[in-house]
Amino acid sequence: MAHDGDGMVSAVGPTQGEVLKERFGSVSWRRVFGDALRERLGNGPTALPERLEGAVYGALVGAMQVSSPAADAIATLDVLDALLDGNLMPVGGGSPVDVLPLPLVLRDAEPGDLAHRAAVHGSAGGGSGVGCALFALVVRHLLAGERGRREILIRATRDLHHAHLAGRAEHCPCRAGWSAFARANGYEEAVRLAREAEPGPSCPSAAVAGALAGLYWGSSAIPAPWRRRLPEPRRTRTLVDRLVETARPARDGEPWITSTASPLPLYGVDLDGLDGLEDGGVGITFLPGKRYVGYHTGAHWRDLDTDARRLRDLHVDVLLLLVEDAELERCRATGIADAMCDQGIALVRHPIRDPLLPDDRAAFRARIVSLVERVRAGGSVAIACRGGFDRSGMAAACLLREAGLSADEAIGRVHHARPGALTLPDQQALVRGWQDQP
Repeated sequence: MAHDGDGMVSAVGPTQGEVLKERFGSVSWRRVFGDALRERLGNGPTALPERLEGAVYGALVGAMQVSSPAADAIATLDVLDALLDGNLMPVGGGSPVDVLPLPLVLRDAEPGDLAHRAAVHGSAGGGSGVGCALFALVVRHLLAGERGRREILIRATRDLHHAHLAGRAEHCPCRAGWSAFARANGYEEAVRLAREAEPGPSCPSAAVAGALAGLYWGSSAIPAPWRRRLPEPRRTRTLVDRLVETARPARDGEPWITSTASPLPLYGVDLDGLDGLEDGGVGITFLPGKRYVGYHTGAHWRDLDTDARRLRDLHVDVLLLLVEDAELERCRATGIADAMCDQGIALVRHPIRDPLLPDDRAAFRARIVSLVERVRAGGSVAIACRGGFDRSGMAAACLLREAGLSADEAIGRVHHARPGALTLPDQQALVRGWQDQP
């Protein structure tokens, strides 16, 4: 039995189990198990975006470790921009790492064709054509997820010979960068070894080593403070997102959803008629910065810093985050506290197991009461769970109930703000019985 806002018994609806069974009925257990196994092995739908992003940021951050990196970094971005716009023969820049965008964008090119394009491009930029060709072929193997570094070099060298490119690459920065990468145990060590081997104000091999290390260990291995010091950060993020969007996850073939193509939404909840709350704001969103393939919400590859800036631009003061620590790890958003702090947004956490109810009802109620006071003081609160539907909708409706709305009105306003939210019977029951909570 269910009760309406006045305590009257209403018609019996579907149970929690029935709603969940219908929601996930179209997803086979084999599909869930297969995707989870591929991701755990590091070769799943999130692996390619991780490597693409790691390559670009790895190269740029590697270049940042020398005295005058801005020109080389911008030249690499110019090449990537041109390739993404369909210009397959962009003008060469001044750094050997300018060939990096070629294998990242032209992932389906034949090895011989890729090698020749990289050789021409590298020579035009004043570098070693053979060395740049070898670098492009190494990047190609790393993009495929290959792990044995010695074997990768052997296969790339064999590809180079099959392309009939003559010359030597031993003294090219691409080869020196490879040497530093091959001896390193992580991103920071790869860049450090490259700089030690080539001291001075210019160290192109550090950018090469950074690109290779970013590919191998992924973008998450690059220190966030280093990334935040890059020149033209918004342009870099836009180009990286455009690059990621050229990949398609194995689950459904749809493009990845990025922060650039799909800015973080904030579904505003109507506060009209709630005395003292009109100067504040309440909105529902999903987990900022999530990198996760959801069966009902799509494949997201978002940037945490970009999403945090988006919330700040929307005048959000407080983010109520309802996900658990394990979800933050699965969605690769463990740095959310630092990202929100950088934007002056207060992060309030109250983890709730998906798709269940708060374990400690009294603590949850105290949290909602404090947020109502924040809104009464003119603050703007965003509420987020992983998908921005069940837990977020429940919390938003409870906030409206605490502010004085009836259960039906609170649930109705949440449904209007975020269609598809707050559909689970147990969570609706918590909203309906809010005044009876301890």
